[in-house]
Amino acid sequence: MKNRSLATKLIILILSGTAIIFLAVFTYNYRASTQGMEDEAAENARNLTRATAYKIEVVLHGAEKIPRSLARTIEQHPLVRPELCQLIQVMVGDNPELFGVCVAFQPYAFDLKKYYFAPYASRHDGGIKLEILGSDSYRYFGTDWYQIPQELGRPIWSEPYYDEGGGNIIMSTFSVPFYRKVSGGKKFRGVVTCDISLMWLKDLVAGVKFYQTGYAFLISQNGVFVTHPERGLIMRESIFSIAEAKSDPHLRRLGRDMIRGGEGFVPLLDFVSGKKSRLYYAPLPSLGWTLAVIFPEDELFADARRLSTKLILMALLGLGFLALMIIYISRSIARPLKILAEKTSAIGHGDFSVAVPETGSKEIVHLAHSFNQLGQQLTEYMEKRDFIRDTFGRYVTQEVVKRLLESKDALEMGGEIREVTILMSDLRGFTAITADMKPEAVITFLNRYLGKMIEILLDSRAIIDEIIGDGILAFFGAPEPLEDHPARAVACALQMQIAMEEINALNAADGLPHLEMGVSVNTGEVVVGNIGSERRTKYSVVGSHVNFTARIDSYAVGGQVLISSSTYEQIKDLVEVGEIIQAEMKGVSGVVTIYEVQGLKGPYQLRLKERSETLIPLAQKLPIHLYRIKEKVVTGASGAAWITHLSEIAATVAFEGDLEEWEDVRLHLLDDTGQEIPGKIYAKIISVKPGADNLNEAAVRFTSVSPEIYRFIREVAGGA
Repeated sequence: MKNRSLATKLIILILSGTAIIFLAVFTYNYRASTQGMEDEAAENARNLTRATAYKIEVVLHGAEKIPRSLARTIEQHPLVRPELCQLIQVMVGDNPELFGVCVAFQPYAFDLKKYYFAPYASRHDGGIKLEILGSDSYRYFGTDWYQIPQELGRPIWSEPYYDEGGGNIIMSTFSVPFYRKVSGGKKFRGVVTCDISLMWLKDLVAGVKFYQTGYAFLISQNGVFVTHPERGLIMRESIFSIAEAKSDPHLRRLGRDMIRGGEGFVPLLDFVSGKKSRLYYAPLPSLGWTLAVIFPEDELFADARRLSTKLILMALLGLGFLALMIIYISRSIARPLKILAEKTSAIGHGDFSVAVPETGSKEIVHLAHSFNQLGQQLTEYMEKRDFIRDTFGRYVTQEVVKRLLESKDALEMGGEIREVTILMSDLRGFTAITADMKPEAVITFLNRYLGKMIEILLDSRAIIDEIIGDGILAFFGAPEPLEDHPARAVACALQMQIAMEEINALNAADGLPHLEMGVSVNTGEVVVGNIGSERRTKYSVVGSHVNFTARIDSYAVGGQVLISSSTYEQIKDLVEVGEIIQAEMKGVSGVVTIYEVQGLKGPYQLRLKERSETLIPLAQKLPIHLYRIKEKVVTGASGAAWITHLSEIAATVAFEGDLEEWEDVRLHLLDDTGQEIPGKIYAKIISVKPGADNLNEAAVRFTSVSPEIYRFIREVAGGA
């Protein structure tokens, strides 16, 4: 194939592929057709077999009623000899399906003077013949039709037998035992039988036809052929003797399943014709015999083979026509490609200025034109590839990458002064909450929170500067200018707080603690640009406003969004504010005004869910341990302390000692013995003032509450 022409390769490959497809379709069609025909044949054979079995069962059930009825009559109304003999003769005469009826008694059971007594009425020379069976030469007590029902205590059908010298027909006997009541029990007294001719059964089974040469046969519960188109098998052979003669273990296993009352549809070699065939068999419950239908496979799949032959002829004609078309098309393509191939080697050596004539069909002209542009495109691609490789190793934010791809100057170290809006968020008490958690749980806990927050930030076109633990620093308005960056940042902060409800619902379902987040937003001028070295660069913001945003964030309690006055002035027509905080901050001169955001109007239409802040006085003060926290480190406990007023997010605490406004604390509820109840409350001191009884009073806002304490607070606040 390597040295062959394009035309030859196209012919070989396309014809081979088409041939494989045709073969696959043909194979699938043949298998699907044969499977469908096999399923249909199985269903038809099943229906035919069951219908025939039903007809046989109807006749047998009708015959069984007569000896059953006679047995009940004898048990309930003992008959004298004339009555009994007349009754059985009438039964034979009135029921043409019966050949004979017999009532065989145990020795001395009918007459204390008679050892044998078995009146038998049967058809003979067009009339009814009555005889009394039993003699020393014919001890009927030892026959199967007498002994087996006596031993089993139930009616049975006998194996088929040939009544030679009597009716000279194949017969079967149905025997019903009857009893006499003795001292609350019953004692075997004899057997009532009826003989039926099986000639009607032979005719019925012989009438079953399936396809052209299919036929049915019947075997007894010992495997003996009762009916079969081959007369030499009837009553002379069994399915096991044939299996032995042919050394066929499959036929032997099939025979065992048939006499055990099994039902199935199986392939086999017809033991008469030797053809591959299919056999369906089902039991006759009354007799314990099996009815089977057998038919050749060549008749079953004849239609599928005829259809397959037609498909093969159509496929061969189609392949021939396709070969002519491929030869024509491949030659028209190969000529201009030879010219194109001569010029390709030049490009391989770096000469991108080569050109080919743009003539021929529309597709060839387009190909030639594309080839002529290839040199320029390859040059641009090589330069851009190297540029992208260097860029993506240093940047991850999509907007930053887009800007860098448009300008190589963006890679230079340095930055520019620009007004941006900075957003900072932090989970309250996260370090303490996760102190006792397993590492896997901490990662799941944190990733659920960060995943949702990052999604909201990116949707709001924020640049994520840092993610440190549970804290996030992001900014709006760079590298691409955003005229509405203050409003966009505040809207993003509100969406983040709203999303905390969803996160906490998932945490509660997983048995994880309730989270509270504080968010701060500040607008101001910073230096924004590339920070780092030639080996590792980060696009970030630097300046006092970054630190100022962090200071504001330290005042935000769980569920709050705090903004600076600079941000407020730019969005005051849109923002809905709640509390206005006047605070003194470390490193910031004078008093700073901070605004608590409750909602944003205009196109944003965002509002935080109102939470109950109404403090409810408690009927009985709750004793607590109060620990002070400095720089996220617990420094020690205050004196005695009590919660006097409570809501879901805040409390009033009476305490001994000193506390400072905006100080972080940890609260532990105490039980009646003064021991700490499991669970913690992290809070921030909002205000401190003198209280009653020489105690100080502090207003605290909860920043994080353990799940069990959160439930307790809701119960207390709701029931107070």
